[in-house]
Amino acid sequence: MDDCSVELDQETGLYCTLRLFTGVTNTPEIREKLVAGQLRCCMMKASLVVDALQAVVAANKAALSAKRGQLITRTVYTEILFYLSMSKNISRSLAEFGIGTNDRNILAILIHKPGEELSMLEEVSSNIEGESIPISRLQKFTDVNLIRKTYKIDEDELRISSLTDAVVSRISCKEFVLSK
Repeated sequence: MDDCSVELDQETGLYCTLRLFTGVTNTPEIREKLVAGQLRCCMMKASLVVDALQAVVAANKAALSAKRGQLITRTVYTEILFYLSMSKNISRSLAEFGIGTNDRNILAILIHKPGEELSMLEEVSSNIEGESIPISRLQKFTDVNLIRKTYKIDEDELRISSLTDAVVSRISCKEFVLSK
């Protein structure tokens, strides 16, 4: 399977692994398990991801916050959704980027120690009724207009920067940007 696994900041000693699912039919059950803390991962709308780098940058920031004991949300996984969003409102961030009952294309984000990814991927995959597909197909599910609206990216900015760079720079600088 074409998953994306990346070593996060060395300070954390952790890795981030991404897995893409399509045709998911049990999103309400997955949401319940996520809220109850029964799944050790973050699940987000694939439509709001322009590139895997976007998810990895947010996961890295979340892992660093957890390592430093500075989580703004309750878990490292909800922290990823918080960092993906431009909002400082936690509930809004989770609703905007977290999976909704009608989402069928989902990106699973796992944060783990070296060697834990296979068991964690198996645990997550066994709870999802849908097809696991290569992460290289992620852009097929990207909603560029929704991403531009969500991150407030206009044509002028895209003349000098790629959409991925614009999104990643916003995530990287979130704590320095004033937003409601």
